[in-house]
Amino acid sequence: MLQVSDLKLGYKGILAIRGVSFTVNKGEITVIIGANGAGKSTIMKGISGLLPAMGGSITFEGIDIVNTPPHEIVKAGIAHVPEGRMTFANMTVEQNLALGAFVVDNSARKEELYAGVYEMFPILKERLAQKAGTLSGGEQQMLAIARGLMSDPKLILLDEPSLGLAPMLVTQIFQFIRTIRELGKTILLVEQTVHEALELADRAYVLQTGQVVIEGAGRELLGSELVKKAYLGI
Repeated sequence: MLQVSDLKLGYKGILAIRGVSFTVNKGEITVIIGANGAGKSTIMKGISGLLPAMGGSITFEGIDIVNTPPHEIVKAGIAHVPEGRMTFANMTVEQNLALGAFVVDNSARKEELYAGVYEMFPILKERLAQKAGTLSGGEQQMLAIARGLMSDPKLILLDEPSLGLAPMLVTQIFQFIRTIRELGKTILLVEQTVHEALELADRAYVLQTGQVVIEGAGRELLGSELVKKAYLGI
């Protein structure tokens, strides 16, 4: 579904991602792990069009989308749930969800999407009139994911969805990710909760200083000496 080839990204002309290549297959969960500053979020921004590429290609369903405007990438079927949730704090839950659905023209389909996110996140239905900025951290993360799902994406980019959450909520977030895959969505997940992410992954990539250093099936990487030492403390 997604093929990233020799992608180069940076800020103010300085490379942060130095020729990264990876594949995301339809219906699978692909995970990118790495330390803070490795460039994981930079890759997500490059795919969703928030950061211009300095080289390489990003092919989605056979079409090169590198440097395509973000709103066109959403229309093509890619939703980005950014690190730090980035909900619209002064808007209500309902308004945040409506913004997520701006690319969905079919009113019947839109109602199905609302019903789906209310079923997955019933607390949001109770909070529809509440401003997003007054929600708890866990509720804001649920809203960010729900807003992404409201665009009816084929591929959803989840950037550090467990960041800053209590362990109980982290477990819940990973269950939501499983549910999203069961709905037929393809997922590219960036995570620092490494063990849980690799348990979930069909395929995983380890990123260090802007480059992929190891790849394989998620459970294979759990046995990697590099992963054990660098990320699992074993």
